[in-house]
Amino acid sequence: MKISLTLALLFCTQVFAQTFKATTYNLGLAHTFVPYAEERLSPLKEKLAHYDADVLCLQEVWKKSDQRKLTKVLKKRYPHHFVTKIKNYRTGPRPTCKKDEIFGEGKFVSCMQNQCGDASGDDFTTCIINKCGNALQALKKTNRNCASALMAQVGKNPLLSMAQLLNPLWRAGQFAYRGSNGLMLFSKHPLEKKRYIDMKEISTLNRRSALEAQIEIAGKKLTVMCTHLSADLTGTAPYAGGFDSWAEENSSQIAFLLNEINKSVLPTVLMGDFNCGSADPMANLSGELDQNCEKFSDWGFLDPLKEETRECTFCEENLLNEEGSKSVAIDHVFLKYLTPVSGRVLFKSPIEIETKEGKKTTSLSDHYGYEVEIELP
Repeated sequence: MKISLTLALLFCTQVFAQTFKATTYNLGLAHTFVPYAEERLSPLKEKLAHYDADVLCLQEVWKKSDQRKLTKVLKKRYPHHFVTKIKNYRTGPRPTCKKDEIFGEGKFVSCMQNQCGDASGDDFTTCIINKCGNALQALKKTNRNCASALMAQVGKNPLLSMAQLLNPLWRAGQFAYRGSNGLMLFSKHPLEKKRYIDMKEISTLNRRSALEAQIEIAGKKLTVMCTHLSADLTGTAPYAGGFDSWAEENSSQIAFLLNEINKSVLPTVLMGDFNCGSADPMANLSGELDQNCEKFSDWGFLDPLKEETRECTFCEENLLNEEGSKSVAIDHVFLKYLTPVSGRVLFKSPIEIETKEGKKTTSLSDHYGYEVEIELP
C-alpha cells in the first residue's frame, strides 16, 4: 500500500508540475551582412506572431524600424517588452582619425585601396586580413578609437565614412548600426525591475549588452536576461578592440555578465546568442570558444542544449550559411536554480521569398531558435 501511494504521489507531481517556456532566437536582421534581411522580415513576423512562449529573447534586430514592426505584431501575444534606445558611443579626441594615421604608405585605408580595391565580397575580406591586418594593428596601438570606429564603418558609404572619421568637429561612433545592441525581450508576464547592462567598454564593432528583468509566474519570481556576445571573427574581420583577440573579448564579456548575475538570488534564465558552444563529435557539432562557455557550468548554470538537446543552432545545412560552415551550438538558454523539462531547436523549415532575382528558397534566419520548457521552482 505504501509503495502504491508513493508512486501515485510521484505521478501527480509530474502531471501537475507547472512549467513555462523560454526561447532565444537570433533573427539575423543584419542588413548588408546576412542575406535577404529585408525580404525575410515579413515571414519572421508571421512565424513569431503565431509562436507561443512565456519569455522570448530576440537578437540582431539592429534597426529601429525593424524593432517597431516586430513590436507591433507581437504585442498582442506578448504585451510586455523591453527594448533600449539606439545611441552610439563616441569617445576620444576630435577628429577621431587624423589623415596621416589612415592614409599613406603602410596605413590601413591606403592599403585597402591599393591592395584590395579590385576585390569584393569574401575575396575583399580575405585580402584585408592577409594584406592589411598589420596596418590595422599598428593603428590600434597608436589610436584605438580610430581603429574601432574605422571597423564600425563597414558596409557604409566610403566617402561619408571618411568624412565622419576626419571631421575636426565630430567624434565618429564606435559601433555599427548606430550603436544598436539588437536586443528585444518579450514576455507574457509583467517585466519588473528592468535593468540595462551595457558592455560598451569591452565591445568591438557591435555594442554588446544585456537586458534584465524580473517576472512572476504562478506566484514564483524569476530573473530573466537576454544578451548577445561577441563572435570569434578571426578570418572574417581584423580585431581592433582592447584585447588581443575576439576570443578574449568574448571571455571578458562572459566574466562581466556572470558577475552581474551573481547579484541576483532568484532563479535565473539567461538567454541569447553567446557565440560559444562545446564540441560534440557524436552529434556532429564543432566547438566554438569551448573554454569560454565552460564558465557558465563553473558558476552553476545548466545548459540543456549541451546536456540534452545536442543540436546545432548555427548550422551548415542552413540555406543562409556558406557551404563548409561549422555546425555549432551557440544559442543557449542557461538555467540557475531551475530544472529543464525539455528543449528543442525551432524555425528550421525553409521559406520562399520574393527577391529582385525572382523567387528564392532560403531559411528564416542564419540561426535557428532554441526553446526550453522549464519547471517552476
